[in-house]
Amino acid sequence: MAPDVLQYIMLNVDSAADFGAAILAGGRATRLEGIHKALLEIEPGVTMLKKIAGELASCGAGEIIVLANDPKPYGKFGFQIVPDVTPGIGPLAGIEAGLSYYRGRHDAVLFVPCDMPGITAVELSALVRAFRESGKPVIYAETGDFFAHPLCAVVHIGSLDAVSDDIRRGVRKVSDVWRELGAAAVHFDDPAPFVNVNTPEDVAKLLSVNLECS
Repeated sequence: MAPDVLQYIMLNVDSAADFGAAILAGGRATRLEGIHKALLEIEPGVTMLKKIAGELASCGAGEIIVLANDPKPYGKFGFQIVPDVTPGIGPLAGIEAGLSYYRGRHDAVLFVPCDMPGITAVELSALVRAFRESGKPVIYAETGDFFAHPLCAVVHIGSLDAVSDDIRRGVRKVSDVWRELGAAAVHFDDPAPFVNVNTPEDVAKLLSVNLECS
């Protein structure tokens, strides 16, 4: 990454930056036999998408979009569905699409995966607060023994060109891009809010926990 690009980003990180939010839902629904994870009900009438969107709204997001290449499953929820700018390369394409959509609208983007139903406004607000206080172009979540959650992150809008440049150079790992940008982590002692739901067993476990708590 060119030094002048990074310098531009650092000089334009505003401590009072407002932010939009983006839910990463661009997977191919292969892990759950064709079911889109974001549409799974974690309690009666509440999908993972609805739960996460509610937490994003509670932490002050100025706008919420869904990053997905197939708009049909999400149309009924009323969100703007934004497809990849560079399709077929995984989550980094979603991040590029989110930054591209919000350029000129907000100063930063709070990204959250659609399969993280335990996340709450408490953790999300902590990430936003750290972003505003740190002056870093990227802040991401970290739990346990330095276990990174690079898709749960606040990213300055000025990072878009660097992300697109890395994609053109063949970079595909989000964590590699964050490292180049000089990202900082926010550590959370409790990993529970950041657990991903990926398999039928994960879904069954989540539902059983919710039933016990209801």
